[in-house]
Amino acid sequence: MKKTIIAFCLCFSAFYALAQEDKATSAFRQSSQKTTDNIVASFDKKDYKGAGDTINAWFSRYNKLPEDMRKKLAVFTISMNYNMACVCSRENKIDEGVEWFERSLAAGFDDYNNLKSDPDMENLRGNKRFQEDVQKLREKRDFGYILQNSGPYNKETASNLPIFTYQKASAPELVAFKSKFNLDSVAGTGDEISRMKKLLYWVHNEVRHDGSSNNPSSKNAVDLIEVCQKEKRGVNCRMMSTILRDVYQSEGIPARMVTCLPKDSTDSDCHVITVAWSKTLNKWVWMDPTFNAYVTDRKGNLLNIEEVRQRLVKGGDDLVLNNDANWNNKSKQTKEYYLGYYMSKNLYWLQCSAKSEWDVETQKPGMANIDYIDLYPGSFNSIHKLVRSSGHSVEHATNNPDYFWQKPAQGE
Repeated sequence: MKKTIIAFCLCFSAFYALAQEDKATSAFRQSSQKTTDNIVASFDKKDYKGAGDTINAWFSRYNKLPEDMRKKLAVFTISMNYNMACVCSRENKIDEGVEWFERSLAAGFDDYNNLKSDPDMENLRGNKRFQEDVQKLREKRDFGYILQNSGPYNKETASNLPIFTYQKASAPELVAFKSKFNLDSVAGTGDEISRMKKLLYWVHNEVRHDGSSNNPSSKNAVDLIEVCQKEKRGVNCRMMSTILRDVYQSEGIPARMVTCLPKDSTDSDCHVITVAWSKTLNKWVWMDPTFNAYVTDRKGNLLNIEEVRQRLVKGGDDLVLNNDANWNNKSKQTKEYYLGYYMSKNLYWLQCSAKSEWDVETQKPGMANIDYIDLYPGSFNSIHKLVRSSGHSVEHATNNPDYFWQKPAQGE
């Protein structure tokens, strides 16, 4: 058992505490939090029997609750089951420990990184059934391992794939946008990379991220910024990246929004970042307005998504996250979490629109279909075909990173 397991429940309880709930549920929640503290204290003293007695007492109380309360408080069973598995491991009760561990998995335990280094689980590691359970979890939650086994790309490109296009800075809406927010002044007079970073910082500070917010109907930089100011609200990562795309293209820098997705189709937590074309570096570079983040190698060279992904496959040693990467100027981001966990999970496959321009995703009467390109590794294909149409979007599958990351056409 580790205190990080306890913290897992506390994070969830803090979320639920935001909503109003009856006094009995709230009281049991608070009692459960005290119980977890007592379990930690028992482990610190190596009093494993005491920890087990505390857990059993908690389950006795929990099982007597009304069904609706048990559902609200079920998140605590994840750590309670896991911690009992740790008790059994310490007491060398191997078969019983494996059973408790499997209960924790059934309840929702998925912290593979903690599990693989948890010394309290050491005595279970030689058990074949436990090893099989851990391997199954690894195949779902060890995101570096999943990337390593994703399979290679190839160079085959279908002749009917869409052409990538980018809006010119002379477009009237981009000219008006740049003037309205004085973006030339924001970008400054430094070199290309300096200007890119300053524009990234501006979007990060101008708009608050709120991953649970609904998307405004009008999806362009001006309307998104104005609705956030008027309603004192934030927007999700997709809208943040929409704003930065329009910012870059108003300054003559071709840009795309790239949706970064996990292998697990049941995981709805993806992430969207912006990539900008650097003429200086002759490549797309990673710019994430949600986390004010960009990525370099140890020499300070900006990296693109594919370079980051390849390094993560190899272990991620040669990756550096900028020191001022953060969420809403509140939570500092670390390389271990942002790259080692969050983006490792969300770089299994990629998607972006073939057309990068103002209002491209704003629903309008008579609008043309939006072509999206999916870049898949190995034999993976989420749409199970080469082309799929749905509503106003058409998805095209490719396994060719050279096509996906091609240089913008001259004049764009």
